[in-house]
Order: sequence, then C-alpha cells, then structure tokens
Amino acid sequence: MAQSVRELARAAMAAYERLESFEATQKIRAGPIHAEARVRFRKPDKITVEYRSYQDPLVEFEERFTGGVEFVADELVGMQLIYDGRGTWLYEAKNDVAVYKSGRVLYSPLPGAKAFAEIGFLRDLTRDFLLRDAGEETIAGHTAHRLGLKPKTQHRSLLLKEEVFPLEKATLALDAETGFPLRITYTPAGPSPLSLLVGSSTSITIEYSDLILDKVDEERFTFAPPESARVFREEQVPKDALEETLPFSVPLQVLEKDVGYALYGDRATVTLNDEKDRAYALLTLVPSEEGDFGERTRHVVTLRVGNYLSRNMSRRRAMLSDQGEEITIDEVSARFLDRGALVKDQLPTEAVRQISEVGWEQDGVYWFLLGEELEKDTLIEVATTLVQAQSK
Repeated sequence: MAQSVRELARAAMAAYERLESFEATQKIRAGPIHAEARVRFRKPDKITVEYRSYQDPLVEFEERFTGGVEFVADELVGMQLIYDGRGTWLYEAKNDVAVYKSGRVLYSPLPGAKAFAEIGFLRDLTRDFLLRDAGEETIAGHTAHRLGLKPKTQHRSLLLKEEVFPLEKATLALDAETGFPLRITYTPAGPSPLSLLVGSSTSITIEYSDLILDKVDEERFTFAPPESARVFREEQVPKDALEETLPFSVPLQVLEKDVGYALYGDRATVTLNDEKDRAYALLTLVPSEEGDFGERTRHVVTLRVGNYLSRNMSRRRAMLSDQGEEITIDEVSARFLDRGALVKDQLPTEAVRQISEVGWEQDGVYWFLLGEELEKDTLIEVATTLVQAQSK
C-alpha cells in the first residue's frame, strides 16, 4: 500500500532524527549562479566544504566595482573550509596559508542562506509546511518520492525569537530508501535577498549525489595546520587596543583631527599571524561627529592595511598596477583608480556611484584606501594624512 503524503513526511523526519552524519557531492543552481562542492556534515552543526566549481556573476561584478570580495571563484576552488561548530578554518594548500575565523564562514553563493549540508528543515516538515503529493521520479538510479511544500506562514513570532520562511513554495525529492532529500527546489519569497538577486520567478535547486550516510568520523571536523603553513587568526579588535595588537601603526587620531574621519563602531577586523609580526586589517572610516563636514556625512572610506598581503589586497595591488593612474603623495609613489568608471556602462543611471581607490606601499606596509561618493581630491587628502603620519 502506497504511503500517504503525511506518512512520507514523517518517515523523512524520523530518518533525519536518526542521522548522525553524511558526506555528499552538493550542487547549487540559481539562475546564473552555480556551485559544486564535496560536503561533510555531522550533528549538531559541523561542516566541511571543498569547492569543485564556483560561478557567481554578482561576485565578479562586486570584485571589479568595489574590490570587496574576500575570495574570488578561482581561489575558493580547491580551498578546504572546516567549520567545527564554533569557528571556521580556511586552508589554501596551494599557498600553504591557513586562516581561522569565528563563526560559520563557508562563502555560500546564496546570500543570507545557509545552503551547504543544510537539511535541518526536515525536523519540522509537518509543523511548518502544507504538503502535497508530487509523484515519483528516478534520480541517478534512485527512486524518489516528490513532496510539494508551502509554508503555513511566512513569519512566526515566538516572543523570544522570530522565524521567517524565505520561500513561496518548494519541492522535495526524497530517496525512497533512506528518506534523504536528493533534490530540493524552491522559489524565493519576495522581498528577500535571494528574490532580489535571482528574481521571484527563478527556482533555486540543490542536489545531493554520491551519498555516504553515518560514516563521517569526528576527526574530519578538526584541523591542525601543517607545520610549514603560515597561520593567521581573525578577530575584532577595539580601537583602543589596535596600537598594541598591530605590528605597524594606523594613525586614527591624526585622521580624526586632520581630515575628520573616525573608525566606525570603534572596532577593526584584524587578521594576525601566530608570531604576532604579520597582520592585515580592515577599517571602515566615517565622518566624525565633531566639525561641520556638510555633504561628507554620506561618505564612507574603507581602509585595508597590512605588512602582509591578503588575497584581497594582492588582487587590489595587481588591479591598481594594471589599470591605475600613477600619482605621488608627499614623495611616495601611489596609484589611483576610478573603479566606478570601470562598470559605469553596466549600471542603470540611477545606480551609478562614485567609487575610487588609492594604494601605496610605505616602509613595508601596504595601504589601500577606497572612497564611496568621495571626490578624488578628498580621497587623496585622506591618503596624504596617512602618508605624512607614517613619515614622522
């Protein structure tokens, strides 16, 4: 006798509760976005990801426009990402560099969605969704039962937490033998980050293949960097601790006094090696409250600085060298680039923004200053303040 829709859902829920771990090849498709990775998962929340391919036109555009992408596709492919439930190790075997970051950092191509190895929604299938029978199909030789899903509500308030269901509808293809979701297809709800990115009519498809259930060892989710590796750890450092943390100086007081820009949030993101002698930092600078800066109140300046070149900084340096204008700042050679002009023809008129960057090297420290809605002269004024402060 064929199982009812509710029985199929309950069987999948029970299978998830029994499941301790799995390994699979996972593919994600959403319009022009495509990613494939070998993933491992172990309850309650440990994941490893090894990308095999990664394609995201939005990331490519952002890299050209603002340079704000930490890793581009070619760098992610081949990288090991190990999330141990508290933080994430990123290991580039090619360059023998390991970086530890707090939290779950897996660079999902679906913004705002924990897409990798994420099947926890199975726990509450009958509670959260209206269900319908969508027939059967064969996927890679496996018989799969298809269930249509629709959220019972888009938003649920539970006093101390909020639940949001960012989809209009979904279809699960559940393996008839194991209850594992071999394919998940859903349409994002609008407005949501995904619907704005791919459109409300574009389906997102996640597929799992080459499954191995309950045979992933705990050791897979721990990482010990090779002795030869350069090891860095990322942390949020308060403004008053920057001077003692960084192996180089960033003259924040001079910036605020001379050009009126202060550290946003009074914290910077610092990535420091274990020997404490190599580091790079990301600082967001905004007009300080003191003084009258008029139109400057809309301006943001991003500073990346370090005596070690991160992947992001290396790409900036190459782009400035290749396409930037050579300038001199207080006898220091620098490069200026109008990033906004590079993508002007790819944006509607109302979306065009003034984005420019200036970069230089001084006494073994690399500086990259990006200005949003800032005139060239103003950006160079900020850069000049930094150069002069370092020369003293």
